[in-house]
Amino acid sequence: MDESIPMPSGKPEQTRLRSSTGVVTVDGQHYAVGLIWQPLQNLDDPILEVRETAESEMGADLYCLRPAATPQYGIGRTELEHRDGMPSLAAAVASVYADQSSMCGVFRVDEGWWLIAVRNDLILAEEDVVFSNEEEAKRAYASMMAVPDWGVRIVPREWQVEGTETKDLSAILPKARKIRLQPINAVRRTKFLLFIAIIIIAIVVWLVYSLIALWKNVFPPEKIHVVQEPTNLAPMRPEPEKPKPWENVVDFKVFLNQCWVSAYQIRSIVIPGWTMGTIECTPKGANTSWRLTNIQEGRLNVMNMGLDEYQLENMQITVSASGDSATGNWKFAKIPLVASVPLLTADKLEADLKEIKQATNFSGLVVSSRQTLLDPPSRPDGTKPSNQKTYIYYPFTISTSYSPFELVNFFNKFSGVEMLRVQYTPGGSGNSWTYEGRIYAK
Repeated sequence: MDESIPMPSGKPEQTRLRSSTGVVTVDGQHYAVGLIWQPLQNLDDPILEVRETAESEMGADLYCLRPAATPQYGIGRTELEHRDGMPSLAAAVASVYADQSSMCGVFRVDEGWWLIAVRNDLILAEEDVVFSNEEEAKRAYASMMAVPDWGVRIVPREWQVEGTETKDLSAILPKARKIRLQPINAVRRTKFLLFIAIIIIAIVVWLVYSLIALWKNVFPPEKIHVVQEPTNLAPMRPEPEKPKPWENVVDFKVFLNQCWVSAYQIRSIVIPGWTMGTIECTPKGANTSWRLTNIQEGRLNVMNMGLDEYQLENMQITVSASGDSATGNWKFAKIPLVASVPLLTADKLEADLKEIKQATNFSGLVVSSRQTLLDPPSRPDGTKPSNQKTYIYYPFTISTSYSPFELVNFFNKFSGVEMLRVQYTPGGSGNSWTYEGRIYAK
């Protein structure tokens, strides 16, 4: 971040007075403006940091998380007519100009003149405001121009400012990514409901166990004495019981969080003349590759200088012997194994997946037909081991612009989830995430 750019903390009273409205309308869509923006420091528990900031901002009850080279969050308030699910206008426009070093713009909206300033892919703390007075908007823009080197400068055409361009929000927003507000206390309510659900499950398990024990005491099983004839054959050892496949799966919440953090760290590596490929996460770590696309700008010494500049912890980059490609590997911290016990039968699970796809119109969700896993597998001669079990699961693939942090609540709706792979393809106007895994049935 350019240290010459002021980043005021912005109290609620100041923001309310400065921004003439908290909502603007573009092509019939309501957008939230006047948010207080801060860079995200706590990547392991973003909600904790958001809550700490909200406690110092009177009336703050909504927030949104903006994935970027440096992740960021915006704080909103219902008293400014911000609403749950309302997209942020600043986050949407910033996503379009993510490939620019900086941009400052004033856009004419029905509610007045909206000012936004983005520096190094960070929305400046209080530069997301609407002015009802044109002269105030001009003075605010001129104040921002005191800082040099703006990559993109946008003003209304009638201002006639040299070196600027004019853009209409109606043309920009269809390409933008929608980052929506959500209640700050929603996660807290979800954890409470999860706690209640765990207690209910524990009570049900205890009741079932008690009934089984009572049944055995009232109706003890009859003992059958079997006379075994002597044999010269050595007794066969029973094959050991294997753990069920869903009893030792990686904790997908930890996996998705580490993938999210590492992907945006790796994305920040920019080497002239070299193009980065897809970033892939597995439970062991993240990896990507580069290829030389402009030999005039990106000779081998440019890559070597880039390696010296980007000394990311846990990241190891290796250049090929030919000097025109490189690979990077990011080693994850050890991800704990958990038991994700399936609670739904195959028919119920299949019906729920279809219902979710129809209700949300989630075109990126692809669920394959029912699959069967034999564990352990049959022997080479086709015979089945005595301890072989049959498990039913549904493979899924999700292609979306939502980051792992944003999609974790979707996976929390299911039990028996095993996450296998996540692929991230960064782009100029948007990002593409692909999730692969399976959901086991009871």
